[in-house]
Amino acid sequence: MQDELQEMKTDIALIKSDIKQINKFFSKVETSIDMMADLSTQVAVQQEIIKNTVDKLEDLDNIVEEHRKEESARTKAIHQRLEDYRKSAYDDHLRLSEENKKNRDARHQEMMAELRNNNEAMMKRLNAQDQRLRSLENWKYYLAGMGAVVMFLLAKVVNLGGFFS
Repeated sequence: MQDELQEMKTDIALIKSDIKQINKFFSKVETSIDMMADLSTQVAVQQEIIKNTVDKLEDLDNIVEEHRKEESARTKAIHQRLEDYRKSAYDDHLRLSEENKKNRDARHQEMMAELRNNNEAMMKRLNAQDQRLRSLENWKYYLAGMGAVVMFLLAKVVNLGGFFS
């Protein structure tokens, strides 16, 4: 019995030793679990930070994309306005060119008509002066002829031979 008692004491001592080791093991497991819980919390916080950062980046990407679209629309609008202005300026230039051409043509016609009128008036005056000159020349020859006839008659009627000698 004593052996049995001794054996039981030994078994109890072994069981106590095993229980201490199990307690140490579970203490370490609890410490590890606590550490894992802390790590899990930190990982969750980091994941939340990453998620918030990703959301912010997506928001920024959306904002950038909106700005690109707006800028593209503004650029298209500016190009369209510039094209409209260019077309308008070209049309205005054509219209002014046509008006100036019509005005020049009208002035040209007026000037040509005035030149024709002046030319006709000058031709009439020149013709009138030519006629007057011809009539003066005719009178000159007529008077010269009459003077010669008078001299001839006087020479026949009056003996001027002695007068001149």
